[in-house]
Amino acid sequence: MIIALSSAFSVAKEDKEGYETCILEYVSLAENGTSANLMTNACHRLYIDNFMLSDKDEAYFQCLLDYLPETKHLRTAMQVKSTCNSRHRSLFN
Repeated sequence: MIIALSSAFSVAKEDKEGYETCILEYVSLAENGTSANLMTNACHRLYIDNFMLSDKDEAYFQCLLDYLPETKHLRTAMQVKSTCNSRHRSLFN
């Protein structure tokens, strides 16, 4: 049991350099504050707070990073967030 737990902890590893690269590649392109906040959170979840991150969650956060940088309006950012959520976190996927 202890061996299984220790191996699970080794999978969830903080990657500060990956986080910083994520911020520079995606958040620096943000056209609005909502997009920047959502992408900062996505970078954090993917590279820092990734313990027990499911494949669906990982795909959702990557979807946000792929499609949010160029959104200029709050409404558009929220539509992207909703679409990524339904595409990657839906119970029907």
